[in-house]
Amino acid sequence: MLPVILERVTPTAYYDLIKHYKETFNEEPPVEQQNAWRKLLEILSTISPPRPLILEYPIFTERADVIFVGKDKALVVEAKGWKRVSKVGDNVVEADGELHEDPCYQLNNYVSKLNLFHSSNIKFEGVLFLYNTSDYSSSECKVIRDVRELEEELNKFPPGSLEDAKKIAEGKLELKETFIQLVRKLKYEKLRSDLSKALLSKGYGLTEDQMKVMNAVFDALEKGKRVNFLIRGTSGSGKSLLAVTLYLEALSRGYTTILAYKNNRLINTVRKALGNELSSHIMFYSTGRREPPGVGEEGFENWFNKKFSKTNIDLIIFDEAQRMTEEVIKNSPRGKVNVYFYDDSQVLIGNEAGTRDNFLKFLEKVEEYELPSPVREPKQYIDFVKRILEGVKGNPGNFDFRIFDNIVDMLNELENRREKGKIALICSFTESEGDVENKTSWSSIKNIRVGYPIQSGFDLYKGMKFRGGELKIKWLMDEKTEYPRYWEGKLDPLKYCASVYGAQGFEADYVGVVWGRDLIWRNNGWTVNPDPITDYVGGSKSLKKLAKSDKMKALTLLKNRYYIMLTRGLRGVYVFFEDKETANAVKKLIENPSNVN
Repeated sequence: MLPVILERVTPTAYYDLIKHYKETFNEEPPVEQQNAWRKLLEILSTISPPRPLILEYPIFTERADVIFVGKDKALVVEAKGWKRVSKVGDNVVEADGELHEDPCYQLNNYVSKLNLFHSSNIKFEGVLFLYNTSDYSSSECKVIRDVRELEEELNKFPPGSLEDAKKIAEGKLELKETFIQLVRKLKYEKLRSDLSKALLSKGYGLTEDQMKVMNAVFDALEKGKRVNFLIRGTSGSGKSLLAVTLYLEALSRGYTTILAYKNNRLINTVRKALGNELSSHIMFYSTGRREPPGVGEEGFENWFNKKFSKTNIDLIIFDEAQRMTEEVIKNSPRGKVNVYFYDDSQVLIGNEAGTRDNFLKFLEKVEEYELPSPVREPKQYIDFVKRILEGVKGNPGNFDFRIFDNIVDMLNELENRREKGKIALICSFTESEGDVENKTSWSSIKNIRVGYPIQSGFDLYKGMKFRGGELKIKWLMDEKTEYPRYWEGKLDPLKYCASVYGAQGFEADYVGVVWGRDLIWRNNGWTVNPDPITDYVGGSKSLKKLAKSDKMKALTLLKNRYYIMLTRGLRGVYVFFEDKETANAVKKLIENPSNVN
């Protein structure tokens, strides 16, 4: 598995790289990658004296080419064999006929992430090594073009040992801020013309895939093109962060811009994080009401013109666009440029139609991009979640995933984790439906999700104590007053729990999931149990209705829901099952039994 640690570059290093790449990705490295490795290793083999180095070190979704290791310092080398390079955007270059992220931005992104998020506490510095061209120059990073210049940089600090290299290679990279915490900081950068540079300093620089999207959107705006961008991204791939970044960047450049959501919990929390001044153009794309209509509903253009005295909209950004209905998709392209961030696997209700096929069916002048890899959690953990939801064995890797047989034990462990980061609790939409007339009431039995008594009569929690008192956890919080405070950390995270609607688009460092009796394991596979489901959102297309009329559709929606709930933790996810048979089945699907408590 990558990375590869070497005491020095040897004749076998090239073959070691290919072997480790194949072990990591289960495929041969591209020919271009093999050629680049061969040339780079040939150059590095001439360095004198040799010193330990790490090759292809993973930094979330990307990989640093080389890290030379010292005693308390390391040098990150981003090596490029390009022959012709020219800048085509703020942070994008064209190299040998293909678009790439600006190499200095890429290098600084790696160095910033390592210094801010790596567990080793080693000081990282960086150089850009362009060994084939003199085309590119930049004041943003140190650029070298000859191996002797690289030797000079290395001679500035004493060489380390293989143990020092292992300390880096075996260390962890862990994000330290949630999406909402970062959004709150971004509002202070609102006047910057290049918000992506502000993200760099916080360790959240954009990936090459994200930067290509930014470049394409602003290139279309500058050239006056009418285009619809489809941006498909897996859970944790940075869709919501990129959406907010596009929004603020477009505002700073003077474009009339709308950021649109369906989720009222998410929209209220983002509005509060950004403040009133920056939130006037954060809107719903679907409201189901005449006044005000959503961006994708009839009457929106007249309403927008009356409210803002504007008829032309330059850019509309739709986040969580998989939740659009067909009618909303048809009416949505009201901007000159429209951007749709979506993930088919996060559809929640039967009438939600935001799939690639439907976007291509109803939209014209479409350009597609993909954010293929998760930034938030390790890819191995995301793959593990997908596997268990398909009933296939998987391994969560080094991610802190645990199953608890007792909910109080899980809550106590989450309490212990509060010193290390933000915690949250998410529950299945079962047992209690929520009191829509009294959402903030603790006395309404409909608002109690965990405890006794609860609306369904489920008595699993009867007699349980937590923090010296009766176990009682409220849910379906008020969208305007409680949910924003919950995800900002201003409500006790273990006295309240979010539903899947209140969790989509959010995250915490450690998340506890209460897996209900809706998606259960019976007869060697997953099945739907309609009885405890209390989700009527969507009327005839609600999960409750579909669980009885179309179990296959309901099964798909439930798997989507648990995929969302199980991928909200940045550093750990803890699970308690309300159905013991399901708990035992999932335990058997885990290839690493140490994850069971």
